[in-house]
Amino acid sequence: MNQASDRGFRVSIFSLIVLLGLLTPFIFSGNLSQAQSSQNNPHARFSVLSPGQQATTDSPIRQFPIPTTNSGPNAIISAPNNTFWFVEFTGGKLGEFFANNETFKEFPIPENQSIPASLAIDHLGMIWFSDQSGKGSIWRFDPETRIFTQYKTLTAKSTPLFILIDDQNNVWFTETTQNRLGLMSYPNYTMGEYVLPSSNSGPVELAFGENQTTIWITETFTGKIASFNTILHSFTEYTPPSQDFLKSPVGIVADNQGNVWVSEHGGSAVVELTPSNSTFRKFPTSIPPPSVYPVSAVATIAIDSKGNLWFVEHFSNKVGRLDPSTNTIEEFQIPTSEPAYSVLNALDANGNFWFTEFGSNQIAEIPANTSSPIRIFIRSDKIAIVGSGTTVTSNVIVTNTLDVPLVITLNVSSSFSSTGETNSKEVSFNSTILNIPAGGTGTVIVSITPDSSLPSGSYSVGIIASSGNYSTIGITFITVQGQFSIVEWLTSNYQIVLVAIILVLGIAYFSIARNNPKMRRKVRS
Repeated sequence: MNQASDRGFRVSIFSLIVLLGLLTPFIFSGNLSQAQSSQNNPHARFSVLSPGQQATTDSPIRQFPIPTTNSGPNAIISAPNNTFWFVEFTGGKLGEFFANNETFKEFPIPENQSIPASLAIDHLGMIWFSDQSGKGSIWRFDPETRIFTQYKTLTAKSTPLFILIDDQNNVWFTETTQNRLGLMSYPNYTMGEYVLPSSNSGPVELAFGENQTTIWITETFTGKIASFNTILHSFTEYTPPSQDFLKSPVGIVADNQGNVWVSEHGGSAVVELTPSNSTFRKFPTSIPPPSVYPVSAVATIAIDSKGNLWFVEHFSNKVGRLDPSTNTIEEFQIPTSEPAYSVLNALDANGNFWFTEFGSNQIAEIPANTSSPIRIFIRSDKIAIVGSGTTVTSNVIVTNTLDVPLVITLNVSSSFSSTGETNSKEVSFNSTILNIPAGGTGTVIVSITPDSSLPSGSYSVGIIASSGNYSTIGITFITVQGQFSIVEWLTSNYQIVLVAIILVLGIAYFSIARNNPKMRRKVRS
């Protein structure tokens, strides 16, 4: 090797070592391609758009029009005596609804151009709400005196969104665009802030864990879940198995077993996090036609006393209820042409589910005892494990609980894709229409063929049975055993590959230096 080529080779090896060494920490952390502008408007992620659906009838949902037109109801909470408070995002008002006589009261916020987003009620009966007008403030409203009090956040233009109040009347809130968890300490409401560990994570909603020593937080920009220890004031983050697994998480609640449930507003699923082993599972909803919207956009989420999870599917314009004990979702079509959206939903003392309809200017309620007339059962034992590119089949039994015949349409969604969309090559039926007599059952055969390129892992498939305004989704979890692929292996083991490359290049460099007298003298000096 001549001197010029030897020098060029040495420079190339050294450059590669430096480059890989610099890139390794970023690739390990998964942040190499992650970029999100801090100027993003989080409420743009919650915009209400119309999918052109037609209004439906024969719905179990009751609706109550708000007196102020185009008020933009955005969040609702339940208060004592069958009373509900809600914010009017575009109307700049705080609203009160009396369910006993179905009447409203409205209270204009004294500062012009206020944009109330979410709200909470403390143990003294005070109403707290966030203001997204850009000035960065939290408001308190006294229902007795009707006096509003404004508190400015420590960080300007922080876009406070969600509010959570603990047993000591301390007020916790998210500052979405400034990456902070805020705290107003009772009784003087002194302001404090805690910066989340991931930059520009976009904290949105909050939920208490056991004994309120933990606050769970959705990071809508990073797709992560964070927990905050209220005693140690420290954060822990939970990262999903892939970058596209959890898109724009918004709502969050924790159940009695310590599991955390999250709504995927950028996808079509309710996601379960088991913190003890940092594992995630998806429970797919139905999805609208891809030509209308690619995802159902599950908004916020509430958990009732039975452990059922209630939510609104923004783009599908449905109310969903997930029963984790049966892995079943029941869905109820909302009878408006404008899709509903809530930053916060509520359950009243009787377990009835309340939500806001931003586009149609209403609040609405669905009774706790509402149920779909369709039951579904999947022989999941036959499809628990499947190799990618191979086919497994199972029987799906559908039951009509009504005393009249039903025509039921079958469809599917899954976690095979980030949107939930699943083509017929992956999941198909021997028939997509069932005519079931009153009180009768019908059976179809489902064939599941995970794509050969699908990586090994745990996935979920939702079999959707629909009739009129009702759907029932039976969800089964399968383990996919992917075929060996050198590309997949390199992708899955990139940390080891990078370290090996660096070591090989380093050994090659010093081997050349040892065999070259001039380089040897240079290394010794």
